Amino acid sequence: MNRHLPPRHDIPSFWRPHEPGTVFLHLGENPYPPSERVQRALAEAARHANRYPDTNGLALRARLAEYVGYGLRPENILLGNGSDELIDLAVVAFAEPSRPVAAFKPSFFVYDFAAQRHGVPVVALARAEDYTLPPCDTALAGMKSHSVSLTFIANPNNPTGTLTPRDRIREYLSRWPGIVVVDECYYEFSGETVADQIARHENLIILRSLSKSFGLSGLRLGYALAHEHTMNILVRYAMTFPVNALAQAAGLAALEEVEFHRERIRQLIRARDALKHDLESLGLEVLPSHANFLLTLWPETPPDQSPARRLAEQGIWVSDQSPVLNLSRPALRLAIGTPEETARLREAIRILLAQGRAGR
Repeated sequence: MNRHLPPRHDIPSFWRPHEPGTVFLHLGENPYPPSERVQRALAEAARHANRYPDTNGLALRARLAEYVGYGLRPENILLGNGSDELIDLAVVAFAEPSRPVAAFKPSFFVYDFAAQRHGVPVVALARAEDYTLPPCDTALAGMKSHSVSLTFIANPNNPTGTLTPRDRIREYLSRWPGIVVVDECYYEFSGETVADQIARHENLIILRSLSKSFGLSGLRLGYALAHEHTMNILVRYAMTFPVNALAQAAGLAALEEVEFHRERIRQLIRARDALKHDLESLGLEVLPSHANFLLTLWPETPPDQSPARRLAEQGIWVSDQSPVLNLSRPALRLAIGTPEETARLREAIRILLAQGRAGR
């Protein structure tokens, strides 16, 4: 039993959607509610909630195969209760204590958490200075004698939003040991994928989600893509009913209106780029982003004047990523909200920066 993990009740609850006047920009959610079509599908599915869901999610997997393209079939797809479950499943299926899991840091904390809860050591590999992946030779040299079984690569990366070029990912697929999990959770915002490499590389697993792009975070609907041989191993460890009936119905309905969601994504990208320009004009350093958030680097600030805390006092929740990036100055991840939420965030940041300059 692993007794080094924090108790589950120590993790703060984020379920506060009805808190009046609060702006939630700390979890990277899509700020827009599900479409009317999706809401109708949820209501209809709820009428049959006394029945078990399709354990294989055949209809949804078929629709996802069409959506992903590249000749993939339902046999290349596995549904999961969000990408978190699929990360855990990959560790269970392919990792072992004698062959560690590797992750390029800084990145998504769940990679480490999943390995640790199963007693598998983690090898931390450094990203390049711009937070993309280093050349494969550099990373292999940094591993020294470790023989890894499974490696997680977030692309675009979380929490930085940076994108590693596709050719470099392909280099890793050709030369890296063990299974390579490419987390494309923000694919719809970056447009960059290696899904066309599934047939060529049995060592590749791609993770995606309908949370960010299709606004279904609350339903926890993720999916994995892999070669049939790799998928045959992965599915052996899957839960009997990993995705509930409401989530499957919502996923099907959302995929019936892909262009509707693409327009929402384009709207969020335009808002992201405009906010980046505005924040840079205020003097903040903002990393290039290919996701639905921005990582902003702030001037040195006393702990009692933490900008994340001061924004929270105004009812604006953002994520302080300074510990993840091992920085002494604040590094705030700001999700892109509605126009009204973004305007409120922008003005609050402007005032905080002005007050900071006046106090020097």
